[in-house]
Amino acid sequence: MRTILLFLIVTCCSRLLAQQVVATAGSTLGNANGSISYTIGEGVTQTLTKGDKTLTQGFHQTIVTVNAISELKDLEFSISVFPNPTSDVLTLKVDKENVWGFQYLLFDMNGKLISRKNLESAETNVPVDQLTEGFYIIKVQDGTKELKMFKIIKQ
Repeated sequence: MRTILLFLIVTCCSRLLAQQVVATAGSTLGNANGSISYTIGEGVTQTLTKGDKTLTQGFHQTIVTVNAISELKDLEFSISVFPNPTSDVLTLKVDKENVWGFQYLLFDMNGKLISRKNLESAETNVPVDQLTEGFYIIKVQDGTKELKMFKIIKQ
């Protein structure tokens, strides 16, 4: 009985002392000059920027920005969505004169299509004031070809 009790205490205590993180992905990279470990899906507390390099670190992210989830490779123009987070109107900007055939599709996080509209100009306002607070996905398509997808936050 003492052996079983001792085994359980040792097993449970070793798990209490272990450091763990729940993340969607991660890795460690290194060379002779140093190494860096990273995880994807963990919050951030500090962002450092120098030139075109950005480093985020920590466990809690206080500022959330637009995240491009996917983008068609070799796209010859840019597509952006701002402001994010937003409370009333989201602006969708395509740096291309002719947007004929382009459309946006707005989904909730369950994949339910909320709205779909053809783009009529390079800047399109997407009303989100009637939506509940939370995360949403907006896709920009040319016909049936997906060009770019963003995660947005409605406050």
